[in-house]
Amino acid sequence: MKDMSYIHNEKNYADPAQSGVDSSVERAEELTGESPVNKATDNATVSKLANLLEGLKFPATTEEILSHINRKSPSMGNQINDVFARVQNNLEKGIKYKNTYQVGLASKLVEIEEE
Repeated sequence: MKDMSYIHNEKNYADPAQSGVDSSVERAEELTGESPVNKATDNATVSKLANLLEGLKFPATTEEILSHINRKSPSMGNQINDVFARVQNNLEKGIKYKNTYQVGLASKLVEIEEE
C-alpha cells in the first residue's frame, strides 16, 4: 500500500465550504477585536498581497513571508515586484506576523483611519 503522508493539509479550493463566497473567514475585527476602520492604500497591490500570502502558515517572519512570495512568483512573473518591494522595505526582521492583515499594515498597504 502506498504511503499517503505527502498529501497536504491545505485548503481544498474545489470545496465551496473551504473557499468562495460561502466559506467562513476571519475578518480583521474578529482577529483584532477592533472595529474595521482601515482602508487599502492601493487596492490592486493589497489584492496581490492577499493572493501571494495564501497558503502561508502564520505566524511568519519577514524572511518566511518573502520566501513564500518568491515560491509563488513563477506563476505570476514580474507582477509581484511591487508587493515584494513593499514587504522587503517595510516589514521588520525578527517579528512574527500573525496574519495577512498585520502584513498589510506593516507593509503600509493598509492604513487605520482615525475616527
